[in-house]
Amino acid sequence: MKIALVGNPNCGKTTLFNRLTGRRAKVGNMPGVTVERSEAPFKFNPEFLLIDLPGTYSLFAQSGDEQVTQEAILNDKIAPDAVWIILDSAHVRSSLFLALQVLEMGIPTVLIINQTDQSTIHLNLLSDWLGVPAIALNFEKDRADQMHKALSILQPEVSSYRVPQNTPIEWEGAFEILKASIPGETPAKYSWYLRSKGVPKWLSPNQKAALDLARDEVPYSPAKMQLEEAGWRMQHIREQAPKIIPGGPEYPWEESAKQTTRLDEVLTHPIWGHVILAVVFFTIFQAVYAWAEWPMDWIDGLFGKIHAFADQQLPSTWWKRLLLDGILNGIAGIVVFVPQIMILFGLTSALEATGYMARVGFLGDRLLQRLGLSGRSVVPLVGGMACAVPAVMAARTIQGKRERLITILITPLMTCSARLPVYAFLIGFVVADEKVLGGMFNLQGLFLFGLYVFSTLSALALAWLLHRGLPTKSEGQFTLEWPTYRWPRPVEVGREMITKGWSFVSNAGQVILVISMVLWALGEFGPADSMQALDEQFSEERTPEEQVEWEAAKLEASWLGHFGRWIEPAFKPLGYDGRMGIAIISSFAAREVFVGTMSALFPSADQAESDEGRIRQLQRRLTQEIHPSTGKPLLNTASAVSLILFYMYAMQCMSTVVIVRKELDSWPWAISQAIGFSLFAYGLALLTYQLF
Repeated sequence: MKIALVGNPNCGKTTLFNRLTGRRAKVGNMPGVTVERSEAPFKFNPEFLLIDLPGTYSLFAQSGDEQVTQEAILNDKIAPDAVWIILDSAHVRSSLFLALQVLEMGIPTVLIINQTDQSTIHLNLLSDWLGVPAIALNFEKDRADQMHKALSILQPEVSSYRVPQNTPIEWEGAFEILKASIPGETPAKYSWYLRSKGVPKWLSPNQKAALDLARDEVPYSPAKMQLEEAGWRMQHIREQAPKIIPGGPEYPWEESAKQTTRLDEVLTHPIWGHVILAVVFFTIFQAVYAWAEWPMDWIDGLFGKIHAFADQQLPSTWWKRLLLDGILNGIAGIVVFVPQIMILFGLTSALEATGYMARVGFLGDRLLQRLGLSGRSVVPLVGGMACAVPAVMAARTIQGKRERLITILITPLMTCSARLPVYAFLIGFVVADEKVLGGMFNLQGLFLFGLYVFSTLSALALAWLLHRGLPTKSEGQFTLEWPTYRWPRPVEVGREMITKGWSFVSNAGQVILVISMVLWALGEFGPADSMQALDEQFSEERTPEEQVEWEAAKLEASWLGHFGRWIEPAFKPLGYDGRMGIAIISSFAAREVFVGTMSALFPSADQAESDEGRIRQLQRRLTQEIHPSTGKPLLNTASAVSLILFYMYAMQCMSTVVIVRKELDSWPWAISQAIGFSLFAYGLALLTYQLF
């Protein structure tokens, strides 16, 4: 049995879905977090399948995420066997509009109140009015098994509720046309077909033609008919709601609403609101460095000790070199940055859980509209600081096609978590790791904050250019429901940190494993004549100094050395050598593998005699490695800044290219975006290096 969860945005659908299925779908205290359909069986009864749908305020969809819910309910081919309509106890009145629309479609239904506050709701009167079972639960505090037991007792029923509104007599001809082509539907669904602006994609060609004929029989525009429906439906709700949802100053939740209002007066103030926003994000990026310093040093040192121990214990074989110089070095280059990733995700998750992120959209709406964006663009843009793939998908909540296009095109410029390890590695070559302003702030943390600000300003500048260049300005008004302020739950924040940290390691680790093995093989073997000359030049018994020379000579003679020399002319103007070029090319699979690839390409000869961490040694070696053409350290201030800017703008994520094509349904846009960003990144990196 398939059961769909339907309700307004941010009413708790995904929380209930996670509790009953054991899944860990993304949740947040703001609208627009869920943008696609998710399915999972009940963990207490696998015969039941729960479907989590994006939130919507009406069955007349305006955005891409709402269309997912609209089709799931109205397309008979994929329609659920039953519907659970979720209503937030703090917003029952506004939720009834969608609930009545769904009930009229004739699907067996249960009403579930998510008791998020102390509002009094007369469930018996609500159930009697709408003709379906109703129950109240607290999705966060009630035990999952108890919720499942309470829900399993309730049998979904087809509502006995009927619309207290006569169908206009002039619609009879249109109804007859629809009944002949789409038989067996309820009058409410026929009315929906006539009022809907678009043509549902699930209809057959004959049914679409019949719908066009039926609409010709109705002398009103879809917009006017939707407005007419909204008027009498809301009037009906206003008449019935006071009996079911009593309210007044004597009720305790009124004080909570007043507290929220008082907070909003400060946090959304035209001046202080922006100051507070800047301070909040500045604090987050300071914490990324300050709080992560000790665990990063511990992880870095641990990998150094593991390498030293394994080097002493394992026999000198080819698989030892593969394990230590290839795989272990590469994995260390990823794992060491996990604390920073977890802290960043944990703090942003806590910020989102409070409900503050919804206010950020309001603060930026006036500026964003001037740039051709919408206040709803804040959700994908802020989401882009985590990962561009779900952030691009989150743009489905934007109603205007033009605003949605611009948002998708600029989102990859936001500094995602995959760039964080690269930045953290390269910042050490640009600024010192020291405290400033009386020890209050970490200088590297300030620089990292500056990078995030610079990338955000770059994204907004591109939006302005696209806004000026793209034709046909779309008109629309930004609306976004503000959730009630809540304290973040430590369990949810901790779960988000662990989930994102593990996801980062597992996804990047798979790529690193493959790339490390390929790079090791290419660096271990080469043309027969080159490898023979190497054996003649060096003896089997080598001093530590000769070992370093042998490693460098072997790399030059290998297939990897030949490939590096072949691509070096393209990277030489940027201040990089062939090996750095290889690391950059490999990171087009995933940006975060850059550090791991550099670790594999520049193994340290004295690791066995040192307890220093792998990343620390890699940084030290790159400052001592001399570029053969420039005579300067391979990574210095100029080349490091050049490389940072390259990673800031280059489109080094194939998954993002694919998701952009899917969301825009256009390969030309996706390919143009990838090539354009990468060429711009190359040109800017070239200019920066030459200037420095």
